[in-house]
Amino acid sequence: MKNKLKKVYLSALLILPISVFSCANYSNQATLNSIISNVDSVTSPSSDNKKKSHETIINTILLNAFRSDRTKIVEYTKTQTENYEKLMNEFKLISEGFFKSQNKKEFAISQQEFFKKNWYFILNNLDKFQFNFIEFVTSDLSKNYSTSEEYQQKMRIKESNNKYNPFEFENTYLENIREGAESAELGDALVYYIRKNKMIFRILINNLRAEGANPEVFLRPINWNFGESTANTISPLLVSNVVHQLFIHNYPKGREEFENEMVKKQKYGSPSFVFPTVK
Repeated sequence: MKNKLKKVYLSALLILPISVFSCANYSNQATLNSIISNVDSVTSPSSDNKKKSHETIINTILLNAFRSDRTKIVEYTKTQTENYEKLMNEFKLISEGFFKSQNKKEFAISQQEFFKKNWYFILNNLDKFQFNFIEFVTSDLSKNYSTSEEYQQKMRIKESNNKYNPFEFENTYLENIREGAESAELGDALVYYIRKNKMIFRILINNLRAEGANPEVFLRPINWNFGESTANTISPLLVSNVVHQLFIHNYPKGREEFENEMVKKQKYGSPSFVFPTVK
């Protein structure tokens, strides 16, 4: 089989130690530098260790998505693997639609159902895709809380004066996963922020314990990329807290944390929304 979907090692299903954060306004605390932990640091593991880390991250999602039901996990992963060619062909059509679309952001967001059903296929084939710049992040995709008008204007000028080429990954291995700060407020749901190089994926899993309803995994079609970053690493936890402050609660200090602390002081640069298409 031509696919490179990674085999799920059920005997090694693990849940990473992930911190849970209560709803809090971090504006009065120290700078975001204090949020970055050793877990977020960059190392140079062997290929085997990279693969194991990736599998552990995938297994963390699977265990929550199927309530640790190994039969359902095997059924889902087997279906995703066996339908590789079908899914790839379907995503090729989506890719063609993206390039033909006049409103690429709107088109990308409309692909939520494919990403919801096939998150396993997507995350295990990142090296088969190229990631396309859509726009710089200045507002949330749902609540429409936004950065300052001054920052938005700077991003509009930057977009008009530059061309941003697609980028690719050499492998599909995910590197780090952290539970989102907003999880503590969701009750029967979890949010994960996952790092791959300079990119952060956001995943929501709901209906974790609800009777009569199965958990659902929502992998956003559009995710954040820190292409301008000169930092040693991108911390999923730091990104989570910035999102929590500005785009979930619109705290007064949220814009400051996003525009100055994260973008400038932490040297992350301005994040952009990107969407994958088949190479």
